[in-house]
Amino acid sequence: MRSLRTRLLLAYAGLILVGFAVLALLAGRQISAGTVQDFASGLAEQAQLVARALKEMVEEGSEHGVNPATLRPILQTYAEQVDAEVVLVDGNGRFWASSSDGTTDTNTPEIIAALNGRLTSDARGNMAFAAAPVLEEGRVMGVVQLAAPLSAAQNLVWERWLELGGMVVAVTAVAGLAAFLLSTTLTRPLEQLRQAAFQIAQGDFSQRLPESRRDEIGEVTRAFNYMAGQVEAMIEQQRAFASNASHELRTPLTTIRLRSEALREGNLDEATARQYVIEMDDEVQRLGNLVQDLMILSRLDSGRLEAGHERIDTVRLARQLMAEITPQVESRAITLQLDALSTLPPVTAGRAHLMIVFRNLLNNALKYTPDGGRITWHIQVADKAIHHTISDTGQGIAADDLPLVFDRFYRVDKSRSREVSGVGLGLSLVRMIVEFYGGTVRLDSEGIGQGTTAYVTWPL
Repeated sequence: MRSLRTRLLLAYAGLILVGFAVLALLAGRQISAGTVQDFASGLAEQAQLVARALKEMVEEGSEHGVNPATLRPILQTYAEQVDAEVVLVDGNGRFWASSSDGTTDTNTPEIIAALNGRLTSDARGNMAFAAAPVLEEGRVMGVVQLAAPLSAAQNLVWERWLELGGMVVAVTAVAGLAAFLLSTTLTRPLEQLRQAAFQIAQGDFSQRLPESRRDEIGEVTRAFNYMAGQVEAMIEQQRAFASNASHELRTPLTTIRLRSEALREGNLDEATARQYVIEMDDEVQRLGNLVQDLMILSRLDSGRLEAGHERIDTVRLARQLMAEITPQVESRAITLQLDALSTLPPVTAGRAHLMIVFRNLLNNALKYTPDGGRITWHIQVADKAIHHTISDTGQGIAADDLPLVFDRFYRVDKSRSREVSGVGLGLSLVRMIVEFYGGTVRLDSEGIGQGTTAYVTWPL
């Protein structure tokens, strides 16, 4: 299996080679045709020069007659000079003399054109021909024809072809080097990405790639680093969750076990046995709430949660939830206040879902508010929605923690994670349920020791 670098190199070099080869072929054909044409044109110019040189001899021959044997040495001299056969034709188109033995057909296009006073050239087979008229006051006294093999022109054509071939090879080599460098710049970060991915797969979540590039590969690099950061954070959150969850599960299970063992032995008085049963029931309820939270999160994640269609009195729900925590509030001298009209428009939702949202917000306020503090729940209607504001005078939230409080498994109270119950799922569950019903939720805090305010907007 070929590497990406090899395939890129072969593709670039192949495309460039084919492109330049086609261009060289087209250019070579034009050069070949142009070279033959230039050769014939040059031959015509030489024929014209020879015609001018033979003008006096042709005039004398036309008036007094000249023996062809006498003309041949002269024509041979010119033939050696122009490297072509020289043929002389009289003004009537009859063969007169030649630089070689034998006669020449005078019924050719170039000779006919020259008899009409035109200088022309032609190429037939592997020979080039040119004919020039010998003129005297506009009258054609004779014609000089030159005939030369095209081998000289073919040699020039081959030289041009070799030059083009050399250029194609040189350009292909340069293009291949450029393609190699380009493919290297593309494949090197991919190789780094592959190595980093393997390291992450083996558990090294600290792997990051340099983000210096500003192209598509740079975008992939930044996406990889973001993914690696998210994975690392998720693993850390899961570890924290496992630690907190094990504590949250172990504590009620230990309580239930100790109480059940004591009840099984039967050595308790009736009041103590009744108290143990109550405590076991509380711990079972606590475990049930945790399992319920996990099940709802799972349904939300998978898109299987069904929206409720009950019409719920918000004020009545608020009073019920506040009644649940009244014993704890009174035992800690915390002031709990509800500020709402006696009747508000009902909302359509699942009662259990609303209970989870506001129970979590109230419990958070209760957990983090010191003894003697205050918790206020304000409810009002505006803009076709019910707005809930739950504020407390508790420990508050640092500015760095505010953007993260709704992340799953995130605990603000890291140093007090064993003192304050919870596994970091409550606020994440609140946000997912509220947004599932089309509402919004946010937390505000002026800082540590300044209390916290939760804002929930629930559409009517």
